[in-house]
Amino acid sequence: MTKLRYTGTNFDEVKAFCGDKVLAPYFCMGFSMLSLLTDEGFVTVNEGDCIVKDDEGNFSVEA
Repeated sequence: MTKLRYTGTNFDEVKAFCGDKVLAPYFCMGFSMLSLLTDEGFVTVNEGDCIVKDDEGNFSVEA
């Protein structure tokens, strides 16, 4: 299992980590967010959240 924290400014690093499972950031009320495709569908990744990639290559988000 590996983790990567989304800081709001590291989209290139997140894109390299997640590949085509992540959509470009969007901004709402002064904060940056991402949409990440997981086994449960798209989930929102907020600044400060950790993106978790398990040993099988599946993604989840930890607040």
